[in-house]
Amino acid sequence: MRLRFRHPGFRHPGYRPGAAVFLMLALPLLAAAPAEARTVLSGTAFGAGFVGPMVVPAHLLGFLGIGLWAGQNGGAAVWQVPAATLVAALAAGVAAQAGVRLPYAGEGQAGALVVIGALVAFALRVPLAVAVLTGAAAAAFHGYGYGPGGPAAAWAGFAGAVLLLTAAGVGLVALLWQAASARAVQMCGVAVAVVGVLDLAGVL
Repeated sequence: MRLRFRHPGFRHPGYRPGAAVFLMLALPLLAAAPAEARTVLSGTAFGAGFVGPMVVPAHLLGFLGIGLWAGQNGGAAVWQVPAATLVAALAAGVAAQAGVRLPYAGEGQAGALVVIGALVAFALRVPLAVAVLTGAAAAAFHGYGYGPGGPAAAWAGFAGAVLLLTAAGVGLVALLWQAASARAVQMCGVAVAVVGVLDLAGVL
């Protein structure tokens, strides 16, 4: 199995260090979206399922981070990893609602942030099957931690949020590579990993 790293010192000709630092700082702020958003958008079952993952920092960054890493891997990973993420998150959420116990679910969720963040930070590219399984494993912890329950519309909203966040991560990679550099994407990974470490430490 070949593992390919993008060297941390890689610098795009258009690299803007200020933009990279801004993005690294802005990502945790994005995760701290005001709770009022839940009140405004969650008036329906679909809205509640859709908004839920977006106002919980760990889930927002988790799914966004998976999308970032899928974008870095490129090729078929840009759609197969998000697809596997969706299936795993829904399956884990249903399992949680059915009473299936996942040991160390909270620690696993925080650990998934650290792992995905580190993969993005080091721009680690792996074979497609490994990327799919890794994304699905990380998503399972987030799906287990936040299964919307309730009617089918809530699950549909949750699925829409997962797809939107992972797609946003993929799109953000392309945007940052054009507007700033590959290093800016890696800095986002650092931010995701830091949030995971803080969560493991009980700070968040």
